Order: sequence, then C-alpha cells, then structure tokens
Amino acid sequence: MEEFSWTLAHPLHDVDDIVEMADSVFGTEADGILTRDKAVFRKNVTIASTVQLFDKGREFLAVCRDVRYALHEHGNTNEVYESRDKLLGYCWFDRGGYTTYANEEISNAKFHHVDLSLSTRVRVRLLNEMIDQHILWASTWNIPVICSTSIRAEHNAFMKIHQKRGFTVNGSYAWIRTENAIKGLK
Repeated sequence: MEEFSWTLAHPLHDVDDIVEMADSVFGTEADGILTRDKAVFRKNVTIASTVQLFDKGREFLAVCRDVRYALHEHGNTNEVYESRDKLLGYCWFDRGGYTTYANEEISNAKFHHVDLSLSTRVRVRLLNEMIDQHILWASTWNIPVICSTSIRAEHNAFMKIHQKRGFTVNGSYAWIRTENAIKGLK
C-alpha cells in the first residue's frame, strides 16, 4: 500500500517542485491565453507558503509526497526515519471570494494538481483528500461556501468527483455550503 504524507507547503522545501509540476504538467492549459512566467508563480507560491506559517487562515497550500521509511544504524541503536520524496500533488485554496449577489464569503480552490503518471485510483484518492482538506479548512475558518473550478479542457472526471461528494456542479464549477460538505465527511 502506498504511504502518502500531506504537509503544509514549506517555502524552503516545496516551492520548486510545485512550480515544476504546475508548469510541466498543467502549464499548457493556459498557452495562447496567458504568457506563463515561472518566476512569477515561484514568487506567489513562496509568499503563500511563507504567510501560512504565520497566518493559517489566509490561504491553504499543502503538498502530498510519497513516504519511504529507512532504517539507519547509529552506533548500537537502529533509528527509523522518514524520507519525503516525489511530489504526488498539491492543493491551494484561498478565501475572500464573493459573488455580486450575496455577502457570503467563498473559499476558492486555486489548484488541485496531481502527478498524471499515477494510477487513476491514486489520483482519485488524492483529489478526494484535497477536497477533504478544503472542507475542513473552510469549516475551521468559518467560510460558508466552497467553490472549485477547472480550466482544463477535460474536466468531467474532476467535476464528477465533486458531484459524488455533494457539490452542485455547473459546467466546470462545483460549489457547496461548507456545513453540508462537513456532513458528508461523517
């Protein structure tokens, strides 16, 4: 069984891997519309991951890595240590979104990115874990509505995962009241 480790993204350890995954795997989705700039993305990931060290309620940026355990012989004792390896995926949520017709705050998902070389089963598992984290984060900070979107040309499976979780899906938008999403976790 795979062992995964979710942690808040760290500005010294995770930024380069996030930027590389975003650019190499998903960057082409914006080609012809936006001029991608890895330096701009690196700056924004670094800022978000640094700010969340001090203010966990502003944005949420987490990474998932595979975990390998190794036995290290140290003198007369053996120590087991954890080695964080390959980035499997990351998610990034913010807050402060509003519609023009309501005063309820919305937490928007900026990214749900997974390594596309992973099996479908693992990708679905990771996406569900990302959605769980979004629900829990929004609930913790009393954000009443969660919204997830996709700019990908092929977004049907992604939206279907949300729909199975109770989200209302309209095209490439999925949203739900946080209180209802929490009920789905129990």
